[in-house]
Amino acid sequence: MFRSDVQGGQAGGFDASMAGGANIQAQGLIGGQGVAGIEKTMKWKLFFFAGAIITLTTGVTTVVYWIFHFQWAPATFMSEIFLLIFGLLMVVLDFPIPNPNPQDNPNLVAIRDHCYKFLLFMTRFMGRGMWYLFLATMVFSALWDTNINWFFGGLFSFYLVALGIGALAKGYMISTKLDQVRLALLRERDTGGNIDHYISPSQKGLTKAQFKGLTKNLTQQEDMFTDDDLDYVINALSFLPSSDGVVTREEFDYWV
Repeated sequence: MFRSDVQGGQAGGFDASMAGGANIQAQGLIGGQGVAGIEKTMKWKLFFFAGAIITLTTGVTTVVYWIFHFQWAPATFMSEIFLLIFGLLMVVLDFPIPNPNPQDNPNLVAIRDHCYKFLLFMTRFMGRGMWYLFLATMVFSALWDTNINWFFGGLFSFYLVALGIGALAKGYMISTKLDQVRLALLRERDTGGNIDHYISPSQKGLTKAQFKGLTKNLTQQEDMFTDDDLDYVINALSFLPSSDGVVTREEFDYWV
């Protein structure tokens, strides 16, 4: 039904249907995340950027405070240094530029490339959610527990907790729906069906449109995933931080 060799494509090449993925890859690693990852919508990007500003502000404030109010507390000071570093990286990562390209913003793209490469959890809603909950504890400890500023300690921590819970909830909803599709695939296979008619062993992968058709065929739900959610799903199933818009056969088998 979805195999490329019965849709006018090539069983091994998948050339025509992967044209969109090739265009994504041509933009560089951050290009893929910018148009397919959790950073693709400006709404989430602004929420994440606000979290980055809070973390950076807390880091700068507390480091300056302990420099001018010196006490022998190396663990506390190192904690604030980490907050400062985390804040700087997050500001670069989440700065609300819609989709920077390597030609116009080479340094920005390079830093984001490395962040996504070594911090893959930052490209997933569940990973982001846990990250913001962790940062909330650090911000609370840095401002509230030290009595530097209890008001902003509580306010900043509340925002990070809310953001973390929101990201976890979004990730959980998508993951739950995706697991329904996976279970339907397993039921079909266990009752004698063959999932190779969705993606053949020689086929390179499923495009977004083909994956949507697969979910509709298995669940009988027309709009189980929005277009944005499908991008998030394909990005999350990818083995790599780059997103080419295609679920490969290896990724498909690992998911199932």
